[in-house]
Amino acid sequence: MTRLAVLPLAALAIRASASVLPQAIPRDAIEPGFLSFPVVHRRNHVGTLIRRDDDVSLINASDVSYLFQIQIGTPPQAVDVVLDTGSFELWVDPTCSAAPTPGEVTACNSAGTYNPDSSSTVVDIGLANVLPYGKGKVEIAYVSDSIVVPGTSSQTLKNVVFGVGMASEELPFGICGVGHGYNYNLIYRNLVDVLASNGVTNSKAFSVALGSQSANNGGVVIFGGLDTKKFTGKLYQFANLPPQVEGTAIGPWRYWIQMNSVGITKPGSRVSVAYPSSSIPVVLDTGSTLSYLPASIIQQLASDFSATIQSDGALQVPCSTASQAGSVDFTFGSLTIHVPYKEFIWQQDSQNCYVGALPIASGGTALLGDSFLRSAYVVFDQTNQNIFLAQYANCGQNEQTLPADAGAAANFTGQCSSSSSSSAAARGTVRGDFWAVLAAVAFGLQVCMLFLL
Repeated sequence: MTRLAVLPLAALAIRASASVLPQAIPRDAIEPGFLSFPVVHRRNHVGTLIRRDDDVSLINASDVSYLFQIQIGTPPQAVDVVLDTGSFELWVDPTCSAAPTPGEVTACNSAGTYNPDSSSTVVDIGLANVLPYGKGKVEIAYVSDSIVVPGTSSQTLKNVVFGVGMASEELPFGICGVGHGYNYNLIYRNLVDVLASNGVTNSKAFSVALGSQSANNGGVVIFGGLDTKKFTGKLYQFANLPPQVEGTAIGPWRYWIQMNSVGITKPGSRVSVAYPSSSIPVVLDTGSTLSYLPASIIQQLASDFSATIQSDGALQVPCSTASQAGSVDFTFGSLTIHVPYKEFIWQQDSQNCYVGALPIASGGTALLGDSFLRSAYVVFDQTNQNIFLAQYANCGQNEQTLPADAGAAANFTGQCSSSSSSSAAARGTVRGDFWAVLAAVAFGLQVCMLFLL
């Protein structure tokens, strides 16, 4: 592992830098119970795509992170952190000068840093840990400090526990894990827990809209609330499944959901063809640039996209594919999220483009990353162990508080029309297994018409 300089906590260097992220929206004069942070995406030229635990990097290129800004310490220090539903701890960088590559130094500086020595309220807990993120990892020293509640003149979250980065590899930004914390994966309360326990939110629920790949605004994470002008139709409720490792209920708690099928609507067609044997549990993970699916699904995507399969498993396609009016379709119960080609095709540069899914490694985790989540609006409800999904759209802003009741999110309806969503028009869905039957029926009808004539 490439190491940053490991220093005593009292000797961590000061490296303040201006952050370019928009600040959280003031909420003093608005109904309490939620906290809204703008989310923007940023490309990181650090040499590799970062995958989740136990996976191997497949594309030697840039990746995209979705960040929001928090203010830590007394006086507050602004730091941009990656929004990560695939992990559950918060850590930030104290300095960027020892980052191992120029790209990481630049990315780190753009996000701002947190210097514990500049805060009068920091407490050194005296514990350290190593947090793995698949390809990358970070060594942290635990501290506690205050986090300012944006939009208020004096309210702070006191004694919030988080990590200060001491050594890292290929992680240019700090990370805010918003997965299951206290009593699930941690013995202390993470940010989601603290917001609920301090009454800032009604429950441990939050909503995420990443926004379109082509826009650098419009994304938002709302702790304790949702925005009815960021989706279309109803919010469908699903169980947050217990840990799933090869069909057994072991491992860390994550945002597992049962996916019924993956399919495709080809350009010029209005019928979605679902792939056989594509019903699997998946993790919803904003910290992963791409999605990771079984090899059988990847092979079918390769065929439908006429992709060139690279030695690392990546599916290369002409960049012009992104402009075609097709979609990759993900079905959960009676809901299908249509992901347009323009959102599912990942463009490395002007010459190299790839399908936004890769095969999972042996024993790895199937997950839906940003290539899927840009087209979905998601409410994660830890309190009631539910996940709510709708088709993403953006027709303005109408942020509202989420009640703590189980299933409360299902009572909200999106105010956007289907034409304002990133999906194509509504389509019928036909499973690939039924095509032969449909062809036979069509042939039979033709024969009957001949006899009638």
